[in-house]
Amino acid sequence: MVSIKASYTVVPNEATPEGIEWLSDIDQVARLCHTQTIYVFHAKHNLDALVQQMRNSLSKILCIYYPLAGRLRRLEEGGRWEVDCNAKGAMLFEAESTKTVNYYGDFLGDSANDLVPKVNYTNTLIQDIPLLLVQVTSFLGNEAFSIGVAVSHILFDGISAIHFINSWAKLARGDTLESHEMPFLDRTVLKFTAPPPPPRFDHQEFKPMPLILGRSDNTVEKNKRVSAISLKLTAEQVGKLKNKANADGSTKGSRPYSRFEAIAAHVWRSASKARGLDENQPTLLRFSGDIRNRLIPPLPRNYIGNALSIVSVSSHVGEILSSPLGHVAQKIREAVEMITHEFICSQIDVIRGQEHVNKARTLYYGANEGKDVLFFGNPNLRITSWLSMPMHEAGFGWGKPVYSGLAGKAAQERAVITQSPDGDGSVILVLHFQVEHMELFKNYFYEEI
Repeated sequence: MVSIKASYTVVPNEATPEGIEWLSDIDQVARLCHTQTIYVFHAKHNLDALVQQMRNSLSKILCIYYPLAGRLRRLEEGGRWEVDCNAKGAMLFEAESTKTVNYYGDFLGDSANDLVPKVNYTNTLIQDIPLLLVQVTSFLGNEAFSIGVAVSHILFDGISAIHFINSWAKLARGDTLESHEMPFLDRTVLKFTAPPPPPRFDHQEFKPMPLILGRSDNTVEKNKRVSAISLKLTAEQVGKLKNKANADGSTKGSRPYSRFEAIAAHVWRSASKARGLDENQPTLLRFSGDIRNRLIPPLPRNYIGNALSIVSVSSHVGEILSSPLGHVAQKIREAVEMITHEFICSQIDVIRGQEHVNKARTLYYGANEGKDVLFFGNPNLRITSWLSMPMHEAGFGWGKPVYSGLAGKAAQERAVITQSPDGDGSVILVLHFQVEHMELFKNYFYEEI
């Protein structure tokens, strides 16, 4: 269905700094994987000319984001990662699909996995794996094409990745980057040299997550089939959810609940209801918060790297379902407000206190060398908010993308909240959920709005 016509190694078109790039402690615990996103454009094109333009612009942006042209390497002592800035380059694949763009629907099915580059961690030495891979795919009829991007999670969080892609798109359009758009690449601003003190917080996010009552492991739930779906909330529906949460009278203080707090609370309630769990069942919601402006002093503007803090909210199904939406939103707000300078430093100190990076990563993300150890699904849920990310601004010269986001389905249950590309204030929820509960979730999700 999708065939690779050619592959190219793209290196910076000018000399770039050489040497070893230090990676922060938060970088160390990021999952050993490539984050894969896809951008779809409805535009007539010539594939050869399109690929040439992408290659030329990629060689320019790699001069600015030069660590992406390097390779990961690992220290024997402690297992820390660092980047060898050797300018070996990124990979770009030229591909064609025998299907029209409409065949792929909402780009959440298995077929969409063919539109993003494959990264082989099993049979390839880590120092041989490019940190950035791109696939340009032309659909049947040359009326549309996609750009699939796979970028090392150890180097970039979502905010960094979107900043990079939007900057690349700007160069591809023939524009130049302004000074405030240039990336800040020195991660030593997050370097701690003093021995880590004992934790100053309880750090629930590092503790084992709840299992379904009566079970000793998550094997049964882990093996259940998961599918993906895209659900839209209009601006009016988002407003109704916010009004409902704020009308409940649970707000502590004068600031009304945000879109994220209201939507996340609604998603957690809908998932708990759809799963049909016992009211005494413990359930945990996990999400990440951007720390760039929460540290004292704040990180430099356009800091590039992983700058996220994971937090958890715990409750019981009975409390989630019997309480008003505002009560659940308040629990989420309290977790958001927990991400202070002191909390972030304590979390980093816990990571630094582990004698090996593998143990720190297992503690933080539940991932060890790219393999899932902890299960984030039933009876728990993780939610990722991309509401503040300008994903739909990545116009490479053919207008804004008609779709931008994740491609393919995940193996675990997860919700991703993004802005709609329509620019009308609507919101898209991309949900990866167990098939047996999906229809009930949809019913409950729209029932109150």
